[in-house]
Amino acid sequence: MPSQIAHKHHDEIDDKGFTLLKGFLTPEEVETYKESARKVVELARKGDWSEVRTRGKQFPPWPKNFSPDIWGISGLLNPKLGDLSLPFQECYSSSKMLDVVCDILQTNQESLSMELFNMLINPLTDFGLDWHRDHIKPEATEEEEREELQANPFAGAQFNLALTDDECLIVVPGSHKRVRTSEEREKTIPKDRQQHISGQITVKLSPGDMVFYNSNILHRAQYSAASERLTLHGSYGHKDFGKFRAKGVLQHGVASWIHEFKPINSNLEMLWKKLVALSEEFKAEELGYSLEG
Repeated sequence: MPSQIAHKHHDEIDDKGFTLLKGFLTPEEVETYKESARKVVELARKGDWSEVRTRGKQFPPWPKNFSPDIWGISGLLNPKLGDLSLPFQECYSSSKMLDVVCDILQTNQESLSMELFNMLINPLTDFGLDWHRDHIKPEATEEEEREELQANPFAGAQFNLALTDDECLIVVPGSHKRVRTSEEREKTIPKDRQQHISGQITVKLSPGDMVFYNSNILHRAQYSAASERLTLHGSYGHKDFGKFRAKGVLQHGVASWIHEFKPINSNLEMLWKKLVALSEEFKAEELGYSLEG
């Protein structure tokens, strides 16, 4: 690893699968982004924004039919959001955010690529996500699982940035670099995939806190309708691993609007150009989806 790049967060993710940044946003930043987030939620619940994650379905593609009972909103950088997108562009391209990503991926900012920026919210009825790894199918054999876990673990960086109190994310520390135990395999393959797993912990975030985590750590989420959730959820990639990241990114439909995107600053323009190139490279290919359900 280049010695001139900090590596605290890289090392924590390598060790336990996640790194927690308390107070990453100032109280003023929290209020600014929270105001914008609530406006987008209102838009989506009214049916005026179709890029949503409907309760009852865990992975893309999500149906375009409208239901206010949603647990996520996609495309915070989509130019069709107009001015509502501007605060999220500022957040995603902030130097302090990119500094953390450079630490995690052990590279400089010029090597970073724009990927996804979405929001996780409270549904109108309680809802739980099953245990999963984002890019490894639960039916994978031990040999397949071991091989996929070892493939480019720092090709990208994924985060949750809370604007309200958030106790939704549940993880099994250390599970990102080993095959599942017999207990874990039994509880991630059957129909009921929300059972308690030994060693699991809940990641508790206060407004302004952020967690970056290896997307193949065993994790699930529990959504409460009673508690407002406004959590920004996104990822960045390393340009040298674009082919490895392509399916997981392009399955969310960013290629449909990325060419119309207008970056508001130089950081975002630098990130955006990499995603444009990736979408062009795979525009003729049907990549499918990482997981089903």
